[in-house]
Amino acid sequence: MQRPSRFPMERDLFAVSSFRTFAARIRPALGDGSQVLIASHVTRMALRVGSSLIVTRLLAPEAYGVIGIVNSIAYILGMVSDMGLRSYVIRHENGGDEAMQTVWTVRLIRNSILFAIMFFGAGIFADLYNSPEVTLAIRVCAFPFLLDGLCSLSINLTERNRGVIRLTAIDFAKFLTMMLTTIVAAYFLRTYWAIVIAMLVSSVFVLIASYTLLKGPPIRFRLDPEHVRDLWKFWRIIIPASMITILMTQANTVVMARYFPIAELGKFTIASTLAMAAGGLISEYVIRVFMPRFAAANRENPETAKDVYYDAKRNIVLLLAFGVGGLLGGGELLVRILYNDQYLGAGLYLSLLCLRLLGQLYGEPVQQAVVTKGFVRVALHANMIRLCWIMLAGFAAYILAGPLALVAALCLAELSAVPYLLWQLKRFGLLRLKEETFILGAAAAGAAIGFACYAGVEALIAAGIIPNF
Repeated sequence: MQRPSRFPMERDLFAVSSFRTFAARIRPALGDGSQVLIASHVTRMALRVGSSLIVTRLLAPEAYGVIGIVNSIAYILGMVSDMGLRSYVIRHENGGDEAMQTVWTVRLIRNSILFAIMFFGAGIFADLYNSPEVTLAIRVCAFPFLLDGLCSLSINLTERNRGVIRLTAIDFAKFLTMMLTTIVAAYFLRTYWAIVIAMLVSSVFVLIASYTLLKGPPIRFRLDPEHVRDLWKFWRIIIPASMITILMTQANTVVMARYFPIAELGKFTIASTLAMAAGGLISEYVIRVFMPRFAAANRENPETAKDVYYDAKRNIVLLLAFGVGGLLGGGELLVRILYNDQYLGAGLYLSLLCLRLLGQLYGEPVQQAVVTKGFVRVALHANMIRLCWIMLAGFAAYILAGPLALVAALCLAELSAVPYLLWQLKRFGLLRLKEETFILGAAAAGAAIGFACYAGVEALIAAGIIPNF
């Protein structure tokens, strides 16, 4: 006799229940999600290496130079109007729907304005970079601003609620989508338009995921006066700090575009892409794992904040410092392994950019912790110190040694604010100097090993023991 039709449904329900039971069992083993975050980034870096081996053989260095210009313009516009909305959502007292709807509305207005500026001002921007041929690419790359503005705030609220694992899975899926799109488009187009198309596909993916894969507040156009005033108190400090950040992070690209051939800018863009992979891991760890944990501890029991500050970041930051040091010492070896002869020389730029990453490792946790403590101006003050460094050391480097020395001085700007940030940490009773010195020690060890590997390979090639590659 045939069984009733309800059994397939029961089997499906049992399967769902079993999956939830399995997820509940393994979740404690995943801890705060930092292991998943790091594993995801390491996997993405490995996949990025593989995709780079393919794409760099399909595209010329000039293609990366064009993308470097486009990304620089988009970054500058984004930072000029940066309101710190991501940090604002995470540190907000309750994260209620009305406040979040106001944040969403403000972001939509801001991004619509940025889209208009980039789209209609594309010709002006291209002339500023002395590259009128990239006008159309700049215009097309304005659309991600609109797509980002339409996204739900579910991603930010999930960060606030420490949903690291789910966000990491979505980021990984986005990366795979963009990587595959880039490879396929590069195979058929053989121009920088392959990367432009992949950027648009990535933005569409995030838009869809924010509404379908995560839970967020109801979307409604709202400008609540009380919440707008609260936002203004926050972003009137953040915006000046962000404008200085533009100078620090994008001046290198501007210098390269003005004083070096576009192929050399392409090498710098390749190095920046590798450095951004490490920098992205640092930023995502701080904003998704460290800051929500520290902010929650500060809200619930401020007396435990000092212990949480170091407990939440100690092992991961030391591991990251060791990795950054390895790139600092062995950057040229990594480029030699990954790319063909067209890209030799990018390793020097990668090593210089790792100095910025080291400053980021010190600075980002401090800034987020001190902002959480209520001193929002810390980012502005730190950036003013960095700006002074750029004006003094950068000018001297350019006069004495030329544009390349200026690039090196700009990469050192991030480190110039570390003493001030450590002093702020001490002022709020959070500093443990011994813990901070461990970061430098881990980076030095990584740099020594990285350089030893590079020197060893060069010696083996010179002796004819291994072939040149």
